[in-house]
Amino acid sequence: MPSRNRYPIFRAYLSVLPTVFTLACSLLPLNSRAEQVTVSLSQEQDGGNAGRACIYVYQGKAEYRRVKADESCPTEIVVERDKH
Repeated sequence: MPSRNRYPIFRAYLSVLPTVFTLACSLLPLNSRAEQVTVSLSQEQDGGNAGRACIYVYQGKAEYRRVKADESCPTEIVVERDKH
């Protein structure tokens, strides 16, 4: 009957591989996948006691924020967008 430890170096390599892969991925620059974009306020809607809805539109996509009834919507927000 063959021994289970016939290839101990190969087994050690396989056990370390997930850790090496995780470390390699963590070294990739995060800014290569996304960029920060400043978006201006497009529309405000008053919801009474529920607060205000702040709507920001950038390249056909809407971002929504809600603020308290006695607060104003920020005139600009910063969002992360994928680089193309």
